[in-house]
Amino acid sequence: MHKVEIGNRPLNNSVWVFLAGIAIVAGLGLAWIQGDQGGPKLDSADTIAITKASFLFQFARSNDWPQETKEGNFKIGIHGNRILFDFLVEKYSSQSIGSQMLEMVWYEDAEMTEFTHILYTESEGDDLADLIKSTGNQPVMVVTSVNGALQMPKGAVMNFLIQSSKIRYELDMDNAVLRGLIVGNRILSWAVTR
Repeated sequence: MHKVEIGNRPLNNSVWVFLAGIAIVAGLGLAWIQGDQGGPKLDSADTIAITKASFLFQFARSNDWPQETKEGNFKIGIHGNRILFDFLVEKYSSQSIGSQMLEMVWYEDAEMTEFTHILYTESEGDDLADLIKSTGNQPVMVVTSVNGALQMPKGAVMNFLIQSSKIRYELDMDNAVLRGLIVGNRILSWAVTR
């Protein structure tokens, strides 16, 4: 066995154990800092989807629909954003809106084939026009995500946009009333204008 001395003092086994412990803790700490820090990181598409999902859930919870739509499940239809759809299913499908269980409906094509209380789309142009046309005059809250336009898409009740690096929404109260929707005070107060 070799003797190790520091400043003419021999080191015993307990000092070696102590130093080894510090080295292990330091190594684990460094690995944690450089590693994944406890889980996967969210990319910007995920955080946008999470924010939009939260807003859509609040739209469902804080607004009111005509009595004839209050049977069966409360349906949120999603067109054009699979990440958002998957997150809504994962996070909110076990929730209820009043006495109605929440159900998510995925639309592959730009046509609403079954009634949904809320219909979200990221389509623009002809696809958006076709999708809005397919809702007819039903009490559907059409929610779009068109940021670059000068005004809200025609026929939309809500539209997501980016203001000051945050996701906000604008509201077309005339379209809401035309569709028989009652917009809650909280949703009304959170809406922004351009």
